[in-house]
Amino acid sequence: MLQHNVATVRRWFFAGAALLGCAGNLEPAPESRRVPGIASSAVDEQAGIELVAVSDAWRGHPPELDELVTPVLVTLTNRSGRSLELRYEHFALVTPAGVRFAALPPVIVTGVAYGPVDLVYPPMGFGLAPYLSPWYPALSVWGGSFPFRADYYGNCYTSCQHFPLPDGELLQRALPEGVLSPGGRITGFLYFEELEDVRHINLMFELVDPNTGERFGGLDIPFVYDD
Repeated sequence: MLQHNVATVRRWFFAGAALLGCAGNLEPAPESRRVPGIASSAVDEQAGIELVAVSDAWRGHPPELDELVTPVLVTLTNRSGRSLELRYEHFALVTPAGVRFAALPPVIVTGVAYGPVDLVYPPMGFGLAPYLSPWYPALSVWGGSFPFRADYYGNCYTSCQHFPLPDGELLQRALPEGVLSPGGRITGFLYFEELEDVRHINLMFELVDPNTGERFGGLDIPFVYDD
């Protein structure tokens, strides 16, 4: 019987070459084994190793990380009698044609994100200009017309902070490499390369014994991607 312990885990802008356009939507395929009560989740199990994957779980900082990478929250449970090696190279998103999108080490997820401003003097009865909502997510946005004045702002927005990626939260939420002992469980995000020109794709995970290097199985969860 499967046991699961997955924490269900406005818009922001990134500066970087990979950030043009909008991110697509990754969801478990109809044939995937779903996890009751956890949205956008699916599960596979083999040789006593269980993998639960949640494709729409990122609620961290920055919110639109999926415009830079493909974040997938995974929980691995080891009910086998052997240790399990966790390396990013053992994970991949793979198309039916064999195209692989690698799981990236978090330290190489790079870019520049623009973060929110903490107001010293919170307003009352105020509607924020819609184009400033990425930097003031706690404020209500004005519902009427309030166009952006490009001639005044020039090529940048004012009242914003920027920071390089990876930041602390991206690293803190990541699945670390290491060894999962029998009876162990671990949850964390994998950051895959940005998907493009795909519809059907599978999350693949090779089961490898860290003591012998033996591959003793593999897990496979089908997904569909709508861009």
